[in-house]
Amino acid sequence: MKPTQISGTIALISVATIALVFVSAQSGPSAFPLSSIAFLTVHEWEAKLPDAPDGRKRKIHAQFTWTQSHQAVRVTNQMMTDGKASPYIDGFYTWDPQQHVIVFWYVGAEGSLTKGTVKVEDGKLVHEFQQIEPDGKTGDFVARVTPLGEQGWTNEIFERKESGLTQIAKVQYKVAAP
Repeated sequence: MKPTQISGTIALISVATIALVFVSAQSGPSAFPLSSIAFLTVHEWEAKLPDAPDGRKRKIHAQFTWTQSHQAVRVTNQMMTDGKASPYIDGFYTWDPQQHVIVFWYVGAEGSLTKGTVKVEDGKLVHEFQQIEPDGKTGDFVARVTPLGEQGWTNEIFERKESGLTQIAKVQYKVAAP
């Protein structure tokens, strides 16, 4: 390379770097579309469930991890029964630029499909979703995820019926033991 090409390349890199820094400073963390769910990726989580009717101890082990591009969050949850893991759900969250909302899809271990949207309302992540069972039957639900600092969050799940919302579950997730 000639000296003029080298200085031109350095100038181009400098301008690109300045532009990148400027855009980052202008956008800030809240401009990132998935910032409201980012806390889920900080830890692995566990939620203790009521014991099974036969007395077995149950809990959910939840993992949320960024994709390489940081444009989606993968979800892998396992059902733990008396310490033994079995598949529960797999899915992901991403930003839908057309709807201007976070969207998500989960596939249950038995083949159900859950799909919906997430919006922030009063500090809670409100999930509006439909669950489609393997036989095609559907149900409509709302989940309210409330962050509890960096050490946990609560998930309240409601079934939508003609008469309104009926709470069907409320669990608290805590940082999973290593």
